[in-house]
Amino acid sequence: MPRSFLALFPALLLLASCASGMQGKWPTLAPRPGEISADGTALPTCPGCGTDMVAKPPVAVAPPLPLPADVADRLAATTAVIADVEGKAPAQARRARAAIAAARSGDVEVERSRFEALFLPLAVEERRLDVLADDIAGRGGADAVLVRIAELRARLASLETLRGSVGE
Repeated sequence: MPRSFLALFPALLLLASCASGMQGKWPTLAPRPGEISADGTALPTCPGCGTDMVAKPPVAVAPPLPLPADVADRLAATTAVIADVEGKAPAQARRARAAIAAARSGDVEVERSRFEALFLPLAVEERRLDVLADDIAGRGGADAVLVRIAELRARLASLETLRGSVGE
């Protein structure tokens, strides 16, 4: 069989199908019976066909998980520790400053150590606030707790400012 015949073979098949007597029934771009409404207008395209293929189906969103049951207790415990330090820090700072001003070396180190020791629990509480913020992320009602955490962090920053105010 010559090569030119093989190249023409697909075209000959198409011509044969057109001449087969189907009289325009196949292939056609006209709407099929299921694609026309009762009033003769074309129905909307099928999902996933043509231009609506780009549109994604709505994703069902699950309701957010509730907050952990111990959030209030954790906030109360951290608040109590911060309040305790806030209550003791001003008097301790005055004693440390007085010892530094008097320049008695033994008293200076003792008072400075007592003052610094007062702030040790705050590092633990700051870490607890980090963990709590992670535990409530993406849960229902988290915004109110995050506001409370921000308030506690502001109090911690204020105490850190007081801590830095006692000179060397």
